[in-house]
Amino acid sequence: MFLLAHIDFTLPLEDPILKFLLILVIILAAPLILNKLKIPYLLGLIIAGAVIGPHGLNLVLRDSSIILSGTAGLLYIMFLSGLDMDMSDFRRNSWRSLIFGLYTFCVPLGLGILA
Repeated sequence: MFLLAHIDFTLPLEDPILKFLLILVIILAAPLILNKLKIPYLLGLIIAGAVIGPHGLNLVLRDSSIILSGTAGLLYIMFLSGLDMDMSDFRRNSWRSLIFGLYTFCVPLGLGILA
């Protein structure tokens, strides 16, 4: 109990250790809870982020540590989607994939230049 005496538990949490602990608990507990509720994992993490954020329960504020955690989570999601990719299907539809990639790059680029 002596070690917890210096930790500030006021909301929103400002201690980076408590923020990390909260995020870690959500990441570890989410699969257990979401499997029982039949909710997809990524959707559950998005909902959990909205609930603990400043417009939900206001447990954490959007600061540099939360932005860093979100960026790491986004990179993890992109890594998982790359693992799920079927390379034989990608080779079979390589021209469609190339055209889709060009459209999703060129159309926003053109609209951004016009704006």
